[in-house]
Amino acid sequence: MDTTRVGKNIVLALNNQYNLYIHLMMTGKLLWNYSKLRERHIRFSMELNGKNTLALHDIRKFGWIRLIKKENFSDARVNKDALSISFEDFKNSLNLRKMKIKNALLNQKIVQGIGNIYSDEILWYAGIEPLRPANSLNSKKIKRIYSAMKKVLKMAIRKGGTSMRDYRKPNGKKGGYYPIRRVYQREGEKCARDGAIIKRIKIGGRSAHFCPYHQT
Repeated sequence: MDTTRVGKNIVLALNNQYNLYIHLMMTGKLLWNYSKLRERHIRFSMELNGKNTLALHDIRKFGWIRLIKKENFSDARVNKDALSISFEDFKNSLNLRKMKIKNALLNQKIVQGIGNIYSDEILWYAGIEPLRPANSLNSKKIKRIYSAMKKVLKMAIRKGGTSMRDYRKPNGKKGGYYPIRRVYQREGEKCARDGAIIKRIKIGGRSAHFCPYHQT
């Protein structure tokens, strides 16, 4: 069974004409051969090859699973994935938006797959302040964001994601990105790049962490 990702969706290609789409939302996690399938927080489980079990564990019940015909799968969704979107499409989308760049990165209609943690990290690496209007950025600055987006997400994938409270990899182990994060939840600490003190502000109800010195 092939497994891929589109934005924040995990896609399992079943051995028929259907794909299984899974969104973990805030507290969901997939567990492989979990021994406590009767636990009340198990929302879904499926047997694979008659011997292995995949289960969705979700305390807050926000996660969801959908069975979608492969023929109804849209290439447009893949093309907006943060690791698939072209630079020109990314730049053109930002040029049309007056919203703050932090919010633009979180907007799944612009680019799919970026959440609050990685938007902070991307802007730190790119050296862009989160309050900047997206359409105020020139091509050079957008290119820095685009490159940082690829770098951060690939690094996070190699580390198995970010575990803070709930998220675990299917083998039950924590993801390894959180300890190496540069700016997210480092309010009051020194910036690893220039020694300035990391600040935290609210943008559209979401926390944003940034360095006031090199992020301009």
